Amino acid sequence: MNTTQSPTAPTTVDIDGPRYYDLREVASILKCSVRTVRRLLADGRLGYSQEKKGGVIRVSDADIAAYYEASRIGPAVVHRSHRKPARAAA
Repeated sequence: MNTTQSPTAPTTVDIDGPRYYDLREVASILKCSVRTVRRLLADGRLGYSQEKKGGVIRVSDADIAAYYEASRIGPAVVHRSHRKPARAAA
């Protein structure tokens, strides 16, 4: 049985190109809710792509990596206690 490829189907697949995720997948990757992802998008802390206003929102793996890099916590700072040490038992 011969099959023909649809004229709209891509002839090659770019495996090495950027990967795009929908909001549920991004929420799963970031381990948060979809609502939180929407807040990050609205605040501009997470980049995204959208073909037209009101269209589907897609987030690339590069945008997720940039968000992780920007939200990294710096080195731990050791705070010295201002409390006096306890007195030794006599």
